[in-house]
Amino acid sequence: MKFKEIKDDWFYSNPWWWSRIFLVYIKGDAIVLIPLTVAILLTAIYSIKLAILIYAVYFTLRALGEMIYWLLQQFGEKTYRPNDFGFKNLSNDAIYILYQIMALASMVIGIAIILLTMM
Repeated sequence: MKFKEIKDDWFYSNPWWWSRIFLVYIKGDAIVLIPLTVAILLTAIYSIKLAILIYAVYFTLRALGEMIYWLLQQFGEKTYRPNDFGFKNLSNDAIYILYQIMALASMVIGIAIILLTMM
């Protein structure tokens, strides 16, 4: 697929199952984040510790961005419903809070990895 052929319905669609490992939440994320992750992995040729540190920084900043995004979603129009993990009876606000808390947990893990890598 060529970039000029990409449309919103593809960009905002659910990504491939394996791409969640790289924190890709919609297919549009993959345009930038998959190459970034590959570059981080290639850094491991030089230094595994450096690659882990860079990935932890990426993981933490990505989680921070997601947390901010979901906080903003809570105060906007409630038409968007992301994957609800099977919680069909929860409101959109509740799902947004789950995503926000998952992002917070990811930030804690990322910062812990950064600190452990620096020791």
